[in-house]
Amino acid sequence: MNDNSLDIIANFVKNRLDGCHRINPQPDKDPVYRYEHTLRVAQYGRQLSQSEGADIELVIAACLLHDVAHFDPQVSNPEHGRAGVEVARPLLDSLGYTSDEVDNICYSIVAHVNAKKAHELLHTLEARCVSDADNIDRFGAYRFLQHCVCESNMGNMEKLATNLSAHLVQLEKYRTNLPLYTPTGKALFAHQLELQIAIFKALVEEWELTRLPEI
Repeated sequence: MNDNSLDIIANFVKNRLDGCHRINPQPDKDPVYRYEHTLRVAQYGRQLSQSEGADIELVIAACLLHDVAHFDPQVSNPEHGRAGVEVARPLLDSLGYTSDEVDNICYSIVAHVNAKKAHELLHTLEARCVSDADNIDRFGAYRFLQHCVCESNMGNMEKLATNLSAHLVQLEKYRTNLPLYTPTGKALFAHQLELQIAIFKALVEEWELTRLPEI
């Protein structure tokens, strides 16, 4: 592999997301957010692989490529992992990764999609790290703000509180059944989860106070 393989992969992913969006723009898909998410997933992947003993470079490469086909026309969200492998494999071959390394990276790309429904797919440590890294960022602070501002409409506090109350039910379930696979991933996810639960509860409680007091 090249010394700058990860830089090449990152630039390839960014350019491909931008290009697909220009060809097939969709209002609910933002290439800037998707690439920034990709970088954060790669950072979490590095942290997880260091703690868990996985191959750091293979995990980071898979994290960078995990959503490379996310904006591809005619590719549904559940299939973007499999479609991503078709894009990633020639690139990885050209960068000098061995056949086993390419298979490992591609396996992680496929397995990160619907991992909860396909637990049997996650039998490599690298795949588990990639799946966990993706889920940790999906429950991060930025996605929390997206949920409040974009999905729930900050201009309507009643609607916001109603939506967050429903979301809290699912978050509470995650407390007892964390959808992660590595010990480090579970710890990082639990931290994200507790922050969201605390803020969501505070917002709901503030809505309950938004009324004339009784004497």
